[in-house]
Amino acid sequence: MAVVRTDVSDKHGFGIGLSGGAGATVSLRLPGHPMSEPDERLGRLLWNITSLAGLLCDAPIAMISQLQGEFDCSERGALTMAAAVALDSGVDQRRQWWRFAGQSSVVCTIADFSLCETAVTTPDRITEIGDLNLDSRCADLAMRKIVPEARFYAAIPLSDQHGELIGTLCVLDRVPRRLSSYQRDGLRLLAQQFMEQLEMHRDMQQLQRQTLTDALTGVGNRRGFDRRLHEEWSRHIRSGAALSLLMIDVDKFKQYNDAYGHPAGDVILNLLCELLRMPLRASDFVARYGGDEFSIILPNTPQAGAQLVVDRIQSMLTTAQWPNCMVTVSVGIATLEPEEACDFATLLARADQAMYLCKRSRREAEKRD
Repeated sequence: MAVVRTDVSDKHGFGIGLSGGAGATVSLRLPGHPMSEPDERLGRLLWNITSLAGLLCDAPIAMISQLQGEFDCSERGALTMAAAVALDSGVDQRRQWWRFAGQSSVVCTIADFSLCETAVTTPDRITEIGDLNLDSRCADLAMRKIVPEARFYAAIPLSDQHGELIGTLCVLDRVPRRLSSYQRDGLRLLAQQFMEQLEMHRDMQQLQRQTLTDALTGVGNRRGFDRRLHEEWSRHIRSGAALSLLMIDVDKFKQYNDAYGHPAGDVILNLLCELLRMPLRASDFVARYGGDEFSIILPNTPQAGAQLVVDRIQSMLTTAQWPNCMVTVSVGIATLEPEEACDFATLLARADQAMYLCKRSRREAEKRD
């Protein structure tokens, strides 16, 4: 069972209270692993639509469910470490966003989807249950634990531009009732408006993602790296969690290009990026810093954890099947320990210096050999 705890109640006598295990939090992100900085545009859209639904239908509670697909198409790499753990452990990725009267934000849960899943089986009409207490299907619903006094439920399916049913827009009330004809018509129009706005939101995210992605390798570009490092540094300052940064340089890459040609060099960079991603969590971020230099941001990672990532990368590079010849890299590590005060430019300089020291040590070792 998901968990939501707040002290908010509204004028209709509804409170919020779930218990039973770790799970949802007050968040606009996947329950169990909230982003500390949720997408503001999606948050405003969810809030506005649920607020309008409540006003239109004179209902104290409105909810939007996501049963499949993604409302937010941001990069998986933008999730926190907690998100990675939850995703890797098979947490239900369906979501419900609740808006209760008297609240200033939506609440995300994964408590119960049975009513919403029933509603999408009739895509051409609004599902209404006039009195939940009189419907035998609703007797043991976990949703009733979120709003134990709920008596009325209505939902309209949400479908995307391809006709794919992805969720529902719902309203609930504490008294048995029915929607009026104009409320049904208004709810249909509101659902259409939500999907149009959602498609625009997703398109904007896709365009934004393209501006932050390296065209050759598909990892983050320098602009994406600078933005992400600033975000993680700000999060480190707020939370005090350790933050590590890796700077990676391909050894003798110029000689490789001279010997085998630039197209062959591009192949090497793509293969390298595939390998760099493999030992990373969903919360980590890899970017092409420039030319043959790459960087990896490791949130919530102390020095020892960063060294473990480096060891895994070096091990994979050693066993990989490279065209033409073996490829090696020099890696520098810099870590901001918990509560350490340091700007992100200094962190970057530390990692860059450590990488050049590593490269120098490699050259000296080669000379001795």
